[in-house]
Amino acid sequence: MKRVFPSTLAVALLTLLFVMAPAQAQTVLAEVNGEPITELQLNQIIAQQTQGGGNVPPAQREQFLEEVINLTVLAQAAAEQGLGDDPALQAQLENTRRTALAQAFVRTLSTSEPISEAALTERYEAEYGDGQLEYRASHILVEDRSQAEELIRQIQEEQAEFAELAAEFSRDGSAANGGDLGWFAPTDMVAPFSEAVQQIEVSEISQSPVETQFGWHIIRVDEVREREAPPIEEVQSELRMAIVNERIQRSLDELREAASVSYE
Repeated sequence: MKRVFPSTLAVALLTLLFVMAPAQAQTVLAEVNGEPITELQLNQIIAQQTQGGGNVPPAQREQFLEEVINLTVLAQAAAEQGLGDDPALQAQLENTRRTALAQAFVRTLSTSEPISEAALTERYEAEYGDGQLEYRASHILVEDRSQAEELIRQIQEEQAEFAELAAEFSRDGSAANGGDLGWFAPTDMVAPFSEAVQQIEVSEISQSPVETQFGWHIIRVDEVREREAPPIEEVQSELRMAIVNERIQRSLDELREAASVSYE
């Protein structure tokens, strides 16, 4: 569960953002039964399949174009057979549309306001400044508070083994390691979890369950140490990514707050 607390959606969109090909002129490279295949479409396919490595040799570029032509021929055949009316396929296409639009919105958030050197320095000081600590902690993640309270009782009153309870009850990937999250900085975790960790003494557990968007946590702090700060030059990319990701998450939170969402 280490370093996975920030919104996985925001992280996924941010990752996809950096493999998007830059916009190209709408030059038509081929037509299939009157349907154009543009340079922009080809460049995006190449970027997606090469993880952003759009500069491929001319011969390989021609191979990609032939693949796009093959895809177009097959797609046209599917449309002629009415396969586009299949509900599962319509859902897949709608999800693809939503993802593309979300990526476009994320791109505007990432490029509309350049990250200044002052912002990078401020972020560096917040993460690596003097007095920063790292924590090694374990946790048990369950779905409801009552179960978490019962597990705390078993640990405190029955001397139940934390690692055994984590392996049996925790619904987090760390369960296989007895709930061990390894070393992390407070900024690596969501606020409620981070704040709780900083209040718990070494070898002690949280006296009450800690709620986050992932569920209810029982936390044990195993070790604490001073964090050795790397040179800012070595972590600039990481700092930029963190700032952009926070910008995306903040915008997402605001949009969710303003949105009308009903569950049926």
